[in-house]
Amino acid sequence: MSVPAAPRADADLAEAEIAEVEIAERRLRDAALAGDTFALDRLLADDLVFVDQRGQFLSKQDDLDLHRVGALKLSRLIFSDYRLRALAPGAVVAVLQAEAKGHAGGAAFTASLRITRLWHRSAEGWRVVNHHATVIS
Repeated sequence: MSVPAAPRADADLAEAEIAEVEIAERRLRDAALAGDTFALDRLLADDLVFVDQRGQFLSKQDDLDLHRVGALKLSRLIFSDYRLRALAPGAVVAVLQAEAKGHAGGAAFTASLRITRLWHRSAEGWRVVNHHATVIS
């Protein structure tokens, strides 16, 4: 017979998972800024649901292709105003502000975005399973 985890053990697990996702968020930012599709591939779930700031759905492959072919090149990407919350063991939601600058489709852009990401811990590690971006006006 299993015994329910003590509240303190649950809190310790949640804190540890949030700390792991904070590290994964930094890796994601660095990979996106560098256009590192190898690292991005490892951080994005294969069944990623990605909704960009225009409300368009993108797949993991769509996102990787934007970086791979140079259709999206970031020169600045700053994440701030983090709100992280462990939802369940192996599931953490991250809400943050992103300040981005670069070129998309050959045109220069700057953007202030509010981003919500759902991270899931799989056998391969922490991966983004859902990403949603909204323009901050």
